[in-house]
Amino acid sequence: MNRFLLPLLLSPLLTSTALAQGTPLKQWASAVVTRSSEYSADGWAAKQALGEPNTMTYGDNSLAWASASQNGVAQSITVSFKEPVYADAVLVRETFGNGFVTRIFAIDTQGGIHQVWAGQDKTQPNYTVNFIATFPKTTYLVKAVKVVIDPNHNMSAYEEIDAIQLQGTK
Repeated sequence: MNRFLLPLLLSPLLTSTALAQGTPLKQWASAVVTRSSEYSADGWAAKQALGEPNTMTYGDNSLAWASASQNGVAQSITVSFKEPVYADAVLVRETFGNGFVTRIFAIDTQGGIHQVWAGQDKTQPNYTVNFIATFPKTTYLVKAVKVVIDPNHNMSAYEEIDAIQLQGTK
């Protein structure tokens, strides 16, 4: 076979394989669906977890979401994204009281809720951290995620989230 002809014959196969795998997409949360609580309606509000990170230093900062009380029962925030994807990771930017994520749920386009990650968040305090929970790629399109936190992880700090990113393929 002609060595110049082989790449031309294989090209459609390579293209269809790439399309079957999907186009990678990383997107920041665009809307708050719900939250268990928030410290206030403006500073430390759930809306502070939307968009790209804007809290660059570790510490208590009104530009991050914090629950209404420093300690107590598990808290959560649910955010949605502009484009549903077959998800395989969620990034949670922790900016105070790090190590608090306990579970992550994916919400599909039909409203179904699926736990995709549970475990121990081993991020350390004193630094802003991008905690990344990875999991097998979902077989359904994910339009939102719910992040559950332990507000008792650090009894002397509020646990704060600056941003949430969904990673996957279209």
